[in-house]
Amino acid sequence: MSAKIPRNFKLLEELEKGEKGQGAEACSYGLADGEDMMMSNWNGTILGPPHSVHENRIYSVNIHCGPDYPDNPPEIQFISRVNLPCVDQRTGKFQKYKKLQSPSQAVNALKAGYEALDLLHSASQGNQRNTNRIVELISEIQSIKQRESALQRELSKKEPKPLSRKQEKTKEARRLQDQTARRHPDATSILSRPRPVVSGKRRVPVLVNARGVPFLRIKKPQPKNLSGVIRSKLENRWSRIERRDRLDRELLFANDEDNWDALTTGSESDTWTKGVKDALGTLNQQIHDSDKKNIELAEAMWKVVLAERKLAADEEKQKSTEKPSDT
Repeated sequence: MSAKIPRNFKLLEELEKGEKGQGAEACSYGLADGEDMMMSNWNGTILGPPHSVHENRIYSVNIHCGPDYPDNPPEIQFISRVNLPCVDQRTGKFQKYKKLQSPSQAVNALKAGYEALDLLHSASQGNQRNTNRIVELISEIQSIKQRESALQRELSKKEPKPLSRKQEKTKEARRLQDQTARRHPDATSILSRPRPVVSGKRRVPVLVNARGVPFLRIKKPQPKNLSGVIRSKLENRWSRIERRDRLDRELLFANDEDNWDALTTGSESDTWTKGVKDALGTLNQQIHDSDKKNIELAEAMWKVVLAERKLAADEEKQKSTEKPSDT
């Protein structure tokens, strides 16, 4: 393990490089205050790279090296206004890049960017050598990406993490929902219960009221097709209620129309309210018939529950009598 370089030693090394001009020619940096013993605040200047929208521009930056430097990279803030994706337009702060651990590394990164711009400009002017170099670089990058992808695929082949108890329960519930999405062709009506003989322990159903729609729940989760039937019945009932409310409002307007006709042309045999009242009466009868059918269905289902309870109690009593007595 290599020894950790103290913060001040590292900053002195950076200061020496800045004073000697070691680095990219387009960049320079140094201490903001020569008497700053902690060497925390720095100033920098960047010349805009040629053949770009930043050509012939000079950008000033402030660099702050915190107490955790060089473990944490410095904070960089542009004083000059600059339009870059990595710079906050309001504060001028540069977004940190974890791999840049020092000002010299930032300078080298910028130098590499300038060299790339020069290479692209030279190729655009017809330099075949630089054009071939760009092709080689693209090929190398693609090769590196392919190797990284292959490595990721190999790493992803490891055994999957076992599911937790909650995830297993969720997976089983989804499997059951998929299996019960459609009604089984051999399924019998729920009102055909109770069954005289069952395998294993008898399950006594529970009568449930889903906003006026009764159904028997044998076990949880309930079948998906049953949920669909209940949802369809509730939607139909709610649609009728909404239509009834609209007809009630329209009846008020129809009364106004009839009163107006009576004042202007006299009473007529066919009134505005007659059609609305007929539709309203038909709709109320449909709602009443549906509610009555649900009540009758609930009573029939309750009889099934009582019969199932009786059979379950008889079977438990029979099992207790069949057990051999202790001698």
